[in-house]
Amino acid sequence: MLPAAVLAASVMAAPSAPTQKAEEWGSVVSNDGSWRVQWRVMMGTKQLVLPEVRKRFTIELRIESLLEPKRPVRAVLVDAQMPDHVHGMNVAPTILMLEGGGAASEGMLFHMSGRWEVDVDIDDGETIERAQWDIGMY
Repeated sequence: MLPAAVLAASVMAAPSAPTQKAEEWGSVVSNDGSWRVQWRVMMGTKQLVLPEVRKRFTIELRIESLLEPKRPVRAVLVDAQMPDHVHGMNVAPTILMLEGGGAASEGMLFHMSGRWEVDVDIDDGETIERAQWDIGMY
């Protein structure tokens, strides 16, 4: 049995979840460091910090190359899964490519609470590189 002071120290040292205000974009760098992906959750015209469980939403993306300015994005694939439950979404979103290197993944649906991992595969015509982040639906 651990002393209370050790338990308290381990709880205090635990990393905190990233905070994001509704009017801000989240940001992540792709796994190989080639792309910066900014994202936000939209439900209709309203921006949300988190999507609502069992309600369709859109993830809007801004994608920029960190290696070459003006590097084109040819295609984007967006998917999400729950690693702790070993399953993904029950729907396939529709991807719309937007001007300026952006994209929108419409029709996303998180059908249950828990930790969701969002994967964005960026295709520049030569390579495909993944950016990913977690969304905690608790």
